[in-house]
Amino acid sequence: MKSDFKNFLTSAKVFLVPTISILVLVILSYIPRTNDYWNFLRQTPFYIGIYFWQSQRPDAFHLISAFILGLFADVLGGVPLGINIVTFLVLYMLSVQCSERFNVKRFSYSWLLFSGIIFLTLIFKAILTSIFYRQLIPLTALMMEWLLTIALFPLMARIFIWVEKQYIHLEERYEKI
Repeated sequence: MKSDFKNFLTSAKVFLVPTISILVLVILSYIPRTNDYWNFLRQTPFYIGIYFWQSQRPDAFHLISAFILGLFADVLGGVPLGINIVTFLVLYMLSVQCSERFNVKRFSYSWLLFSGIIFLTLIFKAILTSIFYRQLIPLTALMMEWLLTIALFPLMARIFIWVEKQYIHLEERYEKI
């Protein structure tokens, strides 16, 4: 009985660490700022986190985690419910397709694939938002968010790698194989 409960807690920790690490970075990025330039960075931890955890640890991050993060982003951002949920699910699906076809273990390939995937995701989100609000999203805002997200990928990936090494041990990755 004790060993079953201990195994359950270990499994729950493995599934909660990626989601909680993304949420901590999101909360840190929502610190109020006086300059609107930095407000483009509020969604960045979501995008980088979903791509990173899905491509590096698909055993610990799944579709339900992306859905929960999308729900949290919709509530936190004050946008209509569903825009970020659908966007994050599209990002997750694109990440799954690319990680199956390409070698995402090398950082340079991963960064390059992320830049393409996030571009497609942001275009999808802009179209979805434009349809919902019945007005076009300025392309300058879209490009600024895309460039800042790509630029911050190495830093946030380094943070997620540290979280993985600290809280999800490598033995747990290979236990299920």
